[in-house]
Amino acid sequence: MRPQHCEPELNALIDDPAGALIALDFDGTLSAIVLDPNESTPVPGAIDALVRLSERGAQVAVVTGRDALTALRLGGLDRIPGVVVSGLHGAETWRAGQLSTRPEPGGIAQLRATLPALLADVDSDAWLEDKRLSLVVHTRRSAEPQATLDRLTGPVTQLAAEHGLDVVGGKFVLEIRIPGLSKADAVQALLSGDPSAALFAGDDHGDLPAFEAVSRWAKHTGKRGITIAVGDVEQVRQAAMLQIDSPEQLVPVLWAVAGEPQHRP
Repeated sequence: MRPQHCEPELNALIDDPAGALIALDFDGTLSAIVLDPNESTPVPGAIDALVRLSERGAQVAVVTGRDALTALRLGGLDRIPGVVVSGLHGAETWRAGQLSTRPEPGGIAQLRATLPALLADVDSDAWLEDKRLSLVVHTRRSAEPQATLDRLTGPVTQLAAEHGLDVVGGKFVLEIRIPGLSKADAVQALLSGDPSAALFAGDDHGDLPAFEAVSRWAKHTGKRGITIAVGDVEQVRQAAMLQIDSPEQLVPVLWAVAGEPQHRP
């Protein structure tokens, strides 16, 4: 039994995942979105399915806005043989126990010091996550998270621009990061290994560049490129080949690609 409404490309990947790239976002894709990011954990069965995919010859990668070591720790990702963890939208890469990383961008230290006061003035429930190479403003704990995000977007963007940094929005977050960096950079680096096929699953606007990278690669090479939207962000769902509603629903898809469609976590 295969996942319903599969594209032909996904069915072909199920037939033979050896040599394929299986790349996934972390929060909202492998794990549910939670109020405290430090409590995030993959949904049951997700890591076991990725272990099986690796055993069948796939290259498994996690491409996340988290820093690589945090994703590795929270997800128990080192259980997956040969896994690559690309953190901070490609600014970091963990592979075979070694972490390569860009230097801290100029301006981060100043923003690290000044942003907490700005957030407190707007909403005491807004808070700042420090990822070393980027800073993330969170409003999910606020009584009106979208209204708080809207009020912070202008001043945060202006401050970031003054220090030569970009701001990218997401689900009740504003991420201040290295200009021009996106998950497309990480995915393109993974695709340079010439996989037999490529799959990317993500849930938020930050995953759209990765979708585009897979689609361009598939068009250029003539190989299979599959994109999967997880969750309810309409723009992400419209951009993907396959749409599913939750990380829990992604798990049987992964098991099917791994050749064990009857598996239950």
